[in-house]
Amino acid sequence: MSRRYNTFIILSSLFFLNACKLVDQRTFNPSAGRKPIPYVPPAPPAPPPPAPPIEIVQGTPADQWAKPLAILVRDALKRKADALFVVTIVTPVAQTPSLQQEQLQKTVKQDGQAVAQAIVKAGARPEQVQLTAKADGAVQKNVVRVDIH
Repeated sequence: MSRRYNTFIILSSLFFLNACKLVDQRTFNPSAGRKPIPYVPPAPPAPPPPAPPIEIVQGTPADQWAKPLAILVRDALKRKADALFVVTIVTPVAQTPSLQQEQLQKTVKQDGQAVAQAIVKAGARPEQVQLTAKADGAVQKNVVRVDIH
């Protein structure tokens, strides 16, 4: 064979080898040899904001606070089925402890029980309603506050 023929064979082999893709680990796995990209899950959704408390001043007719309270209770129960409704009766500070106790008991029976019953009527279970009372020098009239936990 001639030298020219050998050169032709070598050059054509190089050409074909250059045009071919060599078989390596990336032939079967395109990601082989590359650094892994870690998966970072998205942040969990933020919890819903707490429901605003309702404050009912003594003397407010029930037809003015009953419907907004019922809506608030239903919305809270949709978000959290075991929500706790804390009904706090706040009275002004009385002159004597016995007068203070009498005033707190009277307000709990009149206003506090009515609000607690309205919460139960709106769909909460009786054990989901907590009734508390306290005296506060900052209030001028008896106030019933409803907080949701």
